[in-house]
Formats: sequence, C-alpha cells, structure tokens
Amino acid sequence: MESTYIIFQVQLGWMGLVGNKNGLRRIFLPGLKKQELKERLTSEFPESTENPGLWERGQKQFIEYFSGKRTWFDLPLDLSAATPFQKKVYALLSRVPFGEVCTYSWLAQKIGNPKALRAVGLANAKNRWPLLIPCHRVVGSNGFLTGFSAPGGLDLKALLLKLEGIPTEQGKVPVAKIRK
Repeated sequence: MESTYIIFQVQLGWMGLVGNKNGLRRIFLPGLKKQELKERLTSEFPESTENPGLWERGQKQFIEYFSGKRTWFDLPLDLSAATPFQKKVYALLSRVPFGEVCTYSWLAQKIGNPKALRAVGLANAKNRWPLLIPCHRVVGSNGFLTGFSAPGGLDLKALLLKLEGIPTEQGKVPVAKIRK
C-alpha cells in the first residue's frame, strides 16, 4: 500500500510521520538531523512519497505537544504491522493519560499475564507510534527510566516526561507518581 510522509521541525528537532489511507504507519521522534531522518524514513518505507499536505493535522498536533499546548492526539493509526499481543499492550498503554506513568509489571498484570514483563518490554521497544502509544510513560517498578529505543534514548524519555509535568531526577521518577 502506498505511503506518504512529512518531515517537519518541533522544538526538540526534526520529526517524521509516515502513513497511508488507514492512518499513521510510523512516527519518527526528534533526534536525527533532517537528512539522516529522511534517509532512515525512505529506507524503511521505500515506496513512500513526500506529501506534507496529507499530514498537516499531525504536524500541527506534534508542534502543539512539543510547545506544551497539547495533551492528547486524535490521529488515526495503521496498526497492521503490530502483532495481536502488541495490539493488546498498545490498547492498554494508550489509556495511560498525559502526566501519568505506569510500570512494565502493571501493564503485564492488566493484560492478564503478570509474567509477561519481557514481552511487554519488547512490545514497547517495537512501538512504531510513540507519543500516540505513549511508551515513554512506562518506567521500571523502582521508578527508574528504562528502555527507550528512539534517538536520544533515556534523555529524550526524560524530556518527554518533563514536558508532561512528571519530574525525573537522576534517571528516576518519584515512586508516588507511578500508577499502581
């Protein structure tokens, strides 16, 4: 299926969105230079063409988010690349609101498989829709920031949490701020 993309700048750098008529197929968070981002995007989606007009609404929403003016998104997602297990994790994770965090164990328990910590972590690592499926809001049970595969890694995760009003100090969120 043909995809289109847009590359644009937010306060933290260059972002990219790729999608089709069903919705967003991939969100590239800030962290790469514009040309590096375009090369990665077109390498992963070689059939895609640039068409900024189709994703202006998404661009606007991300600019607002990174400017501190938006707390939610209403963009369609094409989850066809996700496994059934990932979709289950993502559906639950999508309900963790702006300004809150949860743990991997909380997610595993809520999907009905408390021993699936690694599988939940892997689903988060494979998340192609960061911010809309807010994997940055998942922390270790002790509050430490763990696993964030976007460019910028844990530093970007800490910035995103700070943007949402969640304090992080020395790579840790206060335990009192964690959804139980």
